[in-house]
Amino acid sequence: MDLSRKAFLHGIGASGALSLFNIGCAGFGESRRAQLAKGGKIRIAIVGCGDWGRTLLVRAGIVGGCELVALCEPDPKAVADLKKRCAKRWGRAALDAAKVYPDYRVMFDEIGDTLDAVFIATPNHHHALPALLAIRHGVNVYVEKPMAHTMEEVIRIGEEARKAGVVVRVGNKGHNISHRPKLEKYLKEGVIGDVTEVFSFSDRPNTMFRRPHTIPVPEGMDWDLWCGGSPVCEPYGEEDGRVGLHPHDWHSWIDYGNGSIGNMGTHVLDAPFQTMDMWKVKPSKIVVRDVKWGCPGAWNARGTVDFHIPAREGWGEIVLHWNDGVADGVDIGSKFMTGWYNRVYKREHTNFPPELVELEKKWGVKNPIPAFGTVFVGTKGMIYEEFHRTLRFFPEGGKIADIPVPEKDVLNAEERKIVAEFLSAVRGNPGPVNTGLDFSIPLAKTLMLANMLAFAGKGTYSFDGVKTDSAVANARFGMDYRKGWSIS
Repeated sequence: MDLSRKAFLHGIGASGALSLFNIGCAGFGESRRAQLAKGGKIRIAIVGCGDWGRTLLVRAGIVGGCELVALCEPDPKAVADLKKRCAKRWGRAALDAAKVYPDYRVMFDEIGDTLDAVFIATPNHHHALPALLAIRHGVNVYVEKPMAHTMEEVIRIGEEARKAGVVVRVGNKGHNISHRPKLEKYLKEGVIGDVTEVFSFSDRPNTMFRRPHTIPVPEGMDWDLWCGGSPVCEPYGEEDGRVGLHPHDWHSWIDYGNGSIGNMGTHVLDAPFQTMDMWKVKPSKIVVRDVKWGCPGAWNARGTVDFHIPAREGWGEIVLHWNDGVADGVDIGSKFMTGWYNRVYKREHTNFPPELVELEKKWGVKNPIPAFGTVFVGTKGMIYEEFHRTLRFFPEGGKIADIPVPEKDVLNAEERKIVAEFLSAVRGNPGPVNTGLDFSIPLAKTLMLANMLAFAGKGTYSFDGVKTDSAVANARFGMDYRKGWSIS
């Protein structure tokens, strides 16, 4: 009979023998680890049963080899919808057998020692605490981007995960797109010459210029649990095309999300971090060139930040530019943007880098660069990666043709690969280095750094890997949690 995970950890802690078993998850007893290595079912829980929780559960089902133990969600309608939409992949009996918890703190207290892995697909303010509770129970963690809500939470997850030896992966669905190795090869081979700067930008403003109207709490939902460690506020509803604080526009509010860079920065900045090894160093300086705020409580409506990246093996110094938000005079709503994702209709209404407009003229660009993605600027030309779609090469008509978006089934498999790599790592196969915390923490720190410095405003700043040289920014290093929700 296996020891419980908690008893096993106590035993190895007392004997100092942890290193003997530090393969995969440090919380496993030796026999449990051996069972998983031989193909035993991975016992999983889903925390957050909304749109992305359903997606992750389906992907885990496609990968196979998992047993669903628990579902955690304060909205019973989301649980019911998950069971309906996942029934074809998992079967109704398996879904009904999973125990349902509104509160993940109760879930870990009751069954934490029986889990092998947890998938966290909640709003950002609920990323760190369930991740840390899982780590403290020796449970492997898959947490959706941007992995945490504050710089302090990012650092705490890294420290505790490494000490416990658990597997932690951060959701980033475009990380395994098929053209990414080709992009890295082109950059290293000098297809566009020496890369001098990189521009990353988003056309999805996550802010509000006015507080939307409030609505009653959805029937049956525990709103206090949804708010968690953040302040309890009244939920708001749809507002001129915006879908409300719950289920999606929490991205726009400081207490629950991380604004435009927190929402899309993980995806867009993944390309330069992965292909140019930016995760191996910290910025030598950061320049906030522009910041414009929305209404009180909302994230900035525009941000322009330059990260000066030092030289690393194979690469020289480079400036990584980040632009998000909207141009002056642009309001949030259907006149300028549309849909669940709030994408702005026209490039000129976004905070598109003006430097790229001039570079389009220099290289004779016939089809304007879309307002979403990354452009690598070299001495001989440019390469544009549109998020999860195509690679385009400038000057157009050159030796390398554009690489189109993959077929839908290929794209789905590429997005699913990060889940497959996580489950493989749970079985003791660590996978590529750029899927783990060594890669994910520097990327997450970059997002949190931009969030912190937005409060400091325009200026030039330094960063020691933990805090900046700005007292205003450092005041946003962590957050005050409501009683019962601290990460300590």
